[in-house]
Amino acid sequence: MIDKYNILTLEEAESTNDTLMQLAKADAELPQLFTVIAQNQTAGKGQRGNSWFVSPHKNLTYSVFIKTETLSPKNQYAVSELVAVSTLEALRQCLPQEQAECLQIKWPNDIYYNDNKLGGILIEHSITGGRIDFSIAGVGLNVNEQNFPDYLPNPISLYQITGKEYDLGVLHTKILQSMADMLEDFLLGNFSSLHERYMNVLYRRLGWHSFSDCNGQFVAEIKAVLPTGQLVLQLEAGEERIYNFKEVVFDAN
Repeated sequence: MIDKYNILTLEEAESTNDTLMQLAKADAELPQLFTVIAQNQTAGKGQRGNSWFVSPHKNLTYSVFIKTETLSPKNQYAVSELVAVSTLEALRQCLPQEQAECLQIKWPNDIYYNDNKLGGILIEHSITGGRIDFSIAGVGLNVNEQNFPDYLPNPISLYQITGKEYDLGVLHTKILQSMADMLEDFLLGNFSSLHERYMNVLYRRLGWHSFSDCNGQFVAEIKAVLPTGQLVLQLEAGEERIYNFKEVVFDAN
């Protein structure tokens, strides 16, 4: 169990993922769950090069070092599940039960409140010789943000959900502790229970929903998420389709 966290706090950084990746490559003895947090992140990264909006001192933008020397690249999506589930479970502790149950993980690893985006996660790996040496998990969470730019399609913050402001340091520690609590089983390769927890909180896990791909719009249900991270959708006629990131869009309700 990790009782004390090593946290490097920066007033400003272009990208905490880039900063932590440089530190990890320079220091082979970087401690487990070493974290770089920025009070203001000026060039935060989302999935596939998307940017991440953040106001200074109002939200959480940080990156966590996860030493994964025993992890095979074929299981790398388990890192994404670890970070997403541990973050979600910590956030649920901060909300009344009725609101907490509205928090879900949108495939692959966005944090959603109903149909609105509360946070995003970007995982990067350092792979050599057929193994993952370490992973960097970048997390952006909308915490005390009161207003968002009009160009953002569906953002939401904890403040907008509850009407109260949160202590960023306390919330960040709660999330790190949640991750630490799950880390031992993860490093032992016990991925099945983690995957079950992930699937249980997956956005639109049940029922038929509208999706779009390069061929147009269709209705399907989520059948599975593979160990590779690919999403399996089953159409009403029984056909199954497998998608990588960015190959399918969840249509608005």
